[in-house]
Amino acid sequence: MVIISVILLNVLWFACVLGASNGLLWPSLASLVVLLVVVFANTGFYKKDLYVIGFSLFIGILIDGLLQGSGLLVYASPFHEYSLLPPIWIMILWVGFAASIKTGMQWFLRHPKLGVIVMTLGAPMSYYSASRLGAVEISSMLTALMAIALGWLIYFLCITQLFYPNGGRNDVLA
Repeated sequence: MVIISVILLNVLWFACVLGASNGLLWPSLASLVVLLVVVFANTGFYKKDLYVIGFSLFIGILIDGLLQGSGLLVYASPFHEYSLLPPIWIMILWVGFAASIKTGMQWFLRHPKLGVIVMTLGAPMSYYSASRLGAVEISSMLTALMAIALGWLIYFLCITQLFYPNGGRNDVLA
């Protein structure tokens, strides 16, 4: 299930980024539905999942909204008129990421030091890659990537401490 979850999260990322680059939302929505159905059909859907997704969506709106509001990021295809909210496709990515934590990211929950490294390096690389594919424009590259790394570091530490304090052992499926 780990490999399938990671593959589906990557498919979701490409659907969101390439969809935004081309003004399409449906690939993001379709990919999210597939990811959610596969993950929760295999693990069950628990109240904790709802909390993790809700918390992640809130943090994602906060992080990406601040990055957008500061002018560090300019997103393609927001699909809405609310300038303080990040685009819908970014919110879809946060939901998909949160849903795949208990399956595709178990190892990072059990080894949080490695998770911190991967999140603080991987998240900025993901945004940079999205910029190369035309889904976002990054101004002040170093400042933006450092802000993204800091935001994801805080997010990961919050997720591990609030929802998986024992490294995901015994509660990954709870």
